[in-house]
Amino acid sequence: MELIAGNYYENIKCENFNDKETGRIRVRPLSGQNLPTNLVIECSKSERELHPIGTKFITKNVKVCQKPDGRIYLRAKDQFIKKIG
Repeated sequence: MELIAGNYYENIKCENFNDKETGRIRVRPLSGQNLPTNLVIECSKSERELHPIGTKFITKNVKVCQKPDGRIYLRAKDQFIKKIG
């Protein structure tokens, strides 16, 4: 699947995880949503660190973004994620 910077996706279910590369708690999409699960979702640091690893969240809207080095990532609108389940 080719992700195009600037595109939006709605109501993405995701989870927090411990990123072994950076040692930080990050958020990634859950499988089965037509998005790669190895992407990072930029969102509220306080919310993603408040809950145990593996907590499920939903974002209302994410935008595909690209870093200057070429890495693709997703950004949650207003950094918002909400715990579900």
